[in-house]
Amino acid sequence: MEELLSQDFTFSSPVDDQINQKAYFAKCWPSCKDIHEYHIQSLFTDGNEAIIRYECLLKSGATFQNMEHFRFEGSRIEEIVVYFGFDFRVDPFADVKVKRLSKAFATGEVDYIAGNIAKDVQWHFVGEAELQGREAVTNMLEPMRGVVAEEYRTKNIITAGNKAVVEGTMIMPEENGQEKLYSFCDIYTFDHTDSNIIKELSAYLIELPSKEEANKQ
Repeated sequence: MEELLSQDFTFSSPVDDQINQKAYFAKCWPSCKDIHEYHIQSLFTDGNEAIIRYECLLKSGATFQNMEHFRFEGSRIEEIVVYFGFDFRVDPFADVKVKRLSKAFATGEVDYIAGNIAKDVQWHFVGEAELQGREAVTNMLEPMRGVVAEEYRTKNIITAGNKAVVEGTMIMPEENGQEKLYSFCDIYTFDHTDSNIIKELSAYLIELPSKEEANKQ
């Protein structure tokens, strides 16, 4: 793709104003891993310009439609302008993105989490601690590296704009060999300029009685 774009390449959309090639790859391409396939519906060309309409099928099963306007300079693309076929305030990848982050917490993928948080992230463990910055959060997460939940269930995911809420339960192993059951609710706020980066997280975690304890009660 880099070979196809001109040095002066710009990309515009309802949420991007002529960003350059570097910003385009950094912002628009990470979500490609969530795409299953494209279906081209219309393609029109006129001189050094082309307009394409397509439907995108995500691995989650969701679909959306876009229309893109390409302008060429010689054999290279000089400009792409995208017109979203959905409300740009709603992230079509949101559920997939939040599920992937939740899985990372459940499987102790510290590097993945650290790679998706802002340098100045704010991390709130409600009732316990508040952390500022990626380094502090990464240090806090380090003991979780490689620790896999015995059971992890997501009950609800709600997304709106750049926010997402995920609710569920998990069973985590303890150092003494026992297991503990927790109920969690995480509220994510994503960066307006990069919807893959967490700017803020508020985490509610409640220890629940085990099935045996609940039965005794």
